[in-house]
Amino acid sequence: MKENITIRELSPEDEGVENGVALIYEHAGWLESPAKDLSLIKRALKNSHCCFGAFCGSEMVGFFRAISDGVGDAYLLELFVEPPFRRMGIGEMLCDSIVKRLKRDGINWITCISTPEAAGLYSKIGKNMDGHKPFKF
Repeated sequence: MKENITIRELSPEDEGVENGVALIYEHAGWLESPAKDLSLIKRALKNSHCCFGAFCGSEMVGFFRAISDGVGDAYLLELFVEPPFRRMGIGEMLCDSIVKRLKRDGINWITCISTPEAAGLYSKIGKNMDGHKPFKF
């Protein structure tokens, strides 16, 4: 199944990208009414340094974004993978894509704060979490 997954950089101008992100947020329990929040999601995407989506065909099944000053610092946030697609390496693929893009842009101070539930994912890419303390890529 992993071979059917593609990772793509997203743009707020991409047709309907905010709808895919809204569904992921809704499934994660972050939104009660995705339709009300589409303009906020679009603005968040526009104000991000970069965003990546994981797709199975045309369905967005994962999402990750970074905010940055565009010079030396970036913060990773909102890594989501839909439950049926977890434990397939999609989170790792999203992490790899976003970190490579940031480093290509000359941004080397890349930090993340996550929930302890994600410790297993980050340990697979060589990052050890300690509760909710930030860690550097």
